[in-house]
Amino acid sequence: MGIILASSSPRRKKILEKLGYNFSIKVPDIDEKNINQLNPIDYVIDVSMRKGLKVHQQYENAFVLSGDTIVEFQNKIIGKPSSYQDAFEVLSLLSGKSHYVISALSLTYNENQITIFDSTRVSFKTLRKEEIKNYINNFDVLDKAGSYNIEDAEEYFIKNIDGCYNNIVGFPEEKFLRSEIKQILDSK
Repeated sequence: MGIILASSSPRRKKILEKLGYNFSIKVPDIDEKNINQLNPIDYVIDVSMRKGLKVHQQYENAFVLSGDTIVEFQNKIIGKPSSYQDAFEVLSLLSGKSHYVISALSLTYNENQITIFDSTRVSFKTLRKEEIKNYINNFDVLDKAGSYNIEDAEEYFIKNIDGCYNNIVGFPEEKFLRSEIKQILDSK
């Protein structure tokens, strides 16, 4: 069947296309609740792997690439906001501070699964309430971990990025380019 991207993320799709891969997309439907109270890194790896396994069950001959991205602040997971008020509170919390964006990428094929992850440190400027409200009113924040999209927020919020930019987008590209996952996909 070839390569399947198990993700609804337009950003992951764009990066994978830019890297020259041909693939189809199948969106996995899994429960992403952290019922086992995993730490942020273990959680993002677990979700990425479960997404890949879910799609691979339906397409056993495929090479399924799946991923997940979270924001980690003071060892707590910040996922997608539940409301605009929640988004406001999250962005207020991150204002003037640093947090980490952690992305995992898994390849599920045959009876195997390989996962990589990366962590990028993001420092926010100190934000005024009006800036946060303006951002929330003008950009789609409800489907973004940490209530922001780096491509939209960079000029508004970001003071400094330490690490892989595309990891913040949701694809740990620097690690991927040196990984066994890439070697396997390239040999297809």
